[in-house]
Amino acid sequence: MKVSMSLTVAENDTNLCYNSNMRRTEKAELSKSKDILCADIDDYVEPGKEPDITWFKECGPKQWRASIIQKRDILSIQEVKEDDIGNYTCEVQFGGFVVRRTTELTV
Repeated sequence: MKVSMSLTVAENDTNLCYNSNMRRTEKAELSKSKDILCADIDDYVEPGKEPDITWFKECGPKQWRASIIQKRDILSIQEVKEDDIGNYTCEVQFGGFVVRRTTELTV
């Protein structure tokens, strides 16, 4: 069986961990809950294993408040606040590679 797929490789923007043209956008409402998905990582997770995902905000590690919960490939913000606006990047180790997905959260 042959499979055809499209692959785009892009360099990160200067001093960032993502390329702004490759990020997803999610819109949230203040004081409502919002889930941010670490999209399309299933191909980078060994079958039967839970993915080891690290989340970043604006490319840096973050001490999440108690109302932000990480569950598998989702970062769940229970009550969106204005300072939650920004870029969220999930990172998955796969073999000798790092796979990242970035989502811009707007309100």
